[in-house]
Amino acid sequence: MMFPSTLLPLRQTLTLLSFVASLQWPLPVNGQNADTPSDSNFIRRGYERAAVIGSHLYLSGGEISQYGTGANALPPDDHPATGISSVLSIDLSTSWDARNAPFQSHTFPDGDRPPVMNNHALWPWTSSDGRNQGFYIYGGQVSWKETVKDVRKDRGIWKFTVDGQGGGAWTVEQASNPDVLRGLHLAASMAYAAGGGKGWSIGGIMTPGTDPDANITSGPGLRIPGMVEYEFATETWTNYTDVGYVKKGQALEDGRAHFVDGLGEDGKNGVVMVLGGGIFILGETRTGDSRGITRPDLLLDFNNMTFFDTQTKKWHSQTTTGTPPTSRMGHCVAGVRSQAGTHEIFVYGGADAGFTESYDDLYVLSLPGFVWFRVDDRSNGVHSHGTCAVVGNRQLLVIGGQNEKDGWPAIWQSKDPLPLGLGLFDMTAMTWKSNGSYDAEAAEYRPAAVIEKWYKDGGLEKVQWDSDDVKKMFLATPVNFANSDAPSSSNKPLSDGSGSGSSDGNTDKSKGESSKSNTGAIVGGVVGGCVVVLGVIGGWLFWRKKNKKKNSAGASPSAELPVHEPSPPPPPQGFYAPYGQQKELPVHSAATEVYTPPTELPEHAYRWELDPDARPNELHGDSGPMAHELPWEGRPQDLSAYR
Repeated sequence: MMFPSTLLPLRQTLTLLSFVASLQWPLPVNGQNADTPSDSNFIRRGYERAAVIGSHLYLSGGEISQYGTGANALPPDDHPATGISSVLSIDLSTSWDARNAPFQSHTFPDGDRPPVMNNHALWPWTSSDGRNQGFYIYGGQVSWKETVKDVRKDRGIWKFTVDGQGGGAWTVEQASNPDVLRGLHLAASMAYAAGGGKGWSIGGIMTPGTDPDANITSGPGLRIPGMVEYEFATETWTNYTDVGYVKKGQALEDGRAHFVDGLGEDGKNGVVMVLGGGIFILGETRTGDSRGITRPDLLLDFNNMTFFDTQTKKWHSQTTTGTPPTSRMGHCVAGVRSQAGTHEIFVYGGADAGFTESYDDLYVLSLPGFVWFRVDDRSNGVHSHGTCAVVGNRQLLVIGGQNEKDGWPAIWQSKDPLPLGLGLFDMTAMTWKSNGSYDAEAAEYRPAAVIEKWYKDGGLEKVQWDSDDVKKMFLATPVNFANSDAPSSSNKPLSDGSGSGSSDGNTDKSKGESSKSNTGAIVGGVVGGCVVVLGVIGGWLFWRKKNKKKNSAGASPSAELPVHEPSPPPPPQGFYAPYGQQKELPVHSAATEVYTPPTELPEHAYRWELDPDARPNELHGDSGPMAHELPWEGRPQDLSAYR
């Protein structure tokens, strides 16, 4: 016990004050629902999860803070945010303004819903016949005033089935192998993804608020290694202890993952990509700072992408080029596939290793080129621990997040500059919508001009592949921007609405004229046409011969990419470079012979060579005195205390 027993009365006093505060906060203002305040009363939201299902966006869990009664009355310091117990949804079939976003709130009696969870996994699902849709939730940290006993780990997983109107119902789905589920360590702040009828949870931290079986009485919690997989159709759980993104004896926390499908020769292959997060060495004694936050030993950078092949169950990696994000935790990730055959992954916001600074930048990873682009336009305010989703074809919706620099409890008391915590980004124009308006009639997504130019200028041909397996997987489907240069040959408008209805401006006029003519006119037309054709061919041959001589006398055209090509990534500062950065082939020049490593990562071919005695000093945490943490029963039940 780190604290003397004389502190017990103080702890009881704080508990009593929290109970009194719970009776007075939050109060619905002017008849509003506490989960859906107006923008004038709204302060912050965070830790929730989102998914687009059908024509609605659904939000699960998380917390929200708002002004109380009186002029700008701030929420109490001990519990400034409260859990969102209802399922929220927004209709995406009609346009709206972020300041007046049409939130629907759907409440459920205790026992008919899961506890309010923070930083959990959300896995969208669709039934085999396509008639039903919804989402699962897995793991997470229970919010204040919620009980972890309602997680029902001994029974199954909470499943929400939508009704097509923005609402739905909760049920508990039984596991076909319940022994495996009961043996899992439920965690929060994991990386997660879903696709192909499966869901994945990667890493995370287990606390008494995540797992009813957690035997933890003090300390910063237990980091969980490995990866969990759940197959929806068979209700089967699988626990993977060996993963390719970290060494054995390490775990990922506050990272992100994204599922990419449509790969391989048959287009049925899919991969789970791991993007960023903090790496913790297991078994080390840790003490949090004055906020209860423990720093990771290192951060997973973005110079190399590691991903899990969901068919072969193998891990692969690929070096990236361009301008990658700085290493970070607590960011949000969303992706979209274009008709040209590319797949863009958007990475927004996040925080540094010590959660002392949040970010407002946005980056795009374009596949199959594995090239990063940095968006020049910045959002209105920094955000970490929010979520994001692709809505309305070409729009990225950013939802919630805090400014970690504010510290506790100000991260919940400083008003979000985004109305209702919602920001909208045009993924094609690569600009933020200053008015925060959602356009239900937006054109289909098309990669930004700078991305399209990179492919047209031969960027994909210059990629240096880390293995033949990765190359075959991502190049099986060709990238083709041809339809973006000319009207469709089928005389149908292009997907973005810019195509012409006909291939020739004179076609419709000629169809309206009479088809009758005499034989002399036909013969004369044929002869005249032949003369014109011969003249054109002769002129072209003369021009080609002359131009060839001109080119042979001058310098050869440059093979370099235009000046708008993303700049190479700066060398990591304070973090370990992945092994992919040390391969013999340079990543920015063509090679005459392709290096072919093993088809799968060897057991010890990880991305870091970690020397415990030679870690960067800035990763050790604050150099000042460290504050001991309160025992679990005396700490506020807010996830920020467990990071």
